Amino acid sequence: MKYLLVVLWMGLVLQPSNRLVAQADARIENLVLGLSAEKFNYMNPGKLDKLKPLLDENLIFIHSNGLTETKEQMVQNLTDGKWNLRGVEVKEASVRVFKNNTAIITGKALFHATAAGKDVDLDLYYTEIWMLVNKSWLLTSRHALKL
Repeated sequence: MKYLLVVLWMGLVLQPSNRLVAQADARIENLVLGLSAEKFNYMNPGKLDKLKPLLDENLIFIHSNGLTETKEQMVQNLTDGKWNLRGVEVKEASVRVFKNNTAIITGKALFHATAAGKDVDLDLYYTEIWMLVNKSWLLTSRHALKL
């Protein structure tokens, strides 16, 4: 009987806590999805000042063709016009939040890009890892795969 009362008491005490965690996770999910969408809009030479603050200094950005860039290389390649995004149509995206400081986005999208002076449309599956660093959410890793 004592055991049953303890279990019931714990259920009542922990239930609001679980709800609060779920609410916090939902807020983080929405925030990170918004930052990811903003990032897509800033990936061209005219908006790099808005893009840079969203990127971690140790960013690893892996393109669907295997090209891997650091933050510095990515910004330089965007500046030089080697590639840029003209638009992104996100078909689906979901977020998993871990310990309120790490969020992983997995999604599918049609990326309208310009690479080496040619317009291309790429149907991609992508994963982004965002981390809370000094009270700011930063993109730390991104990997894409052609569908």
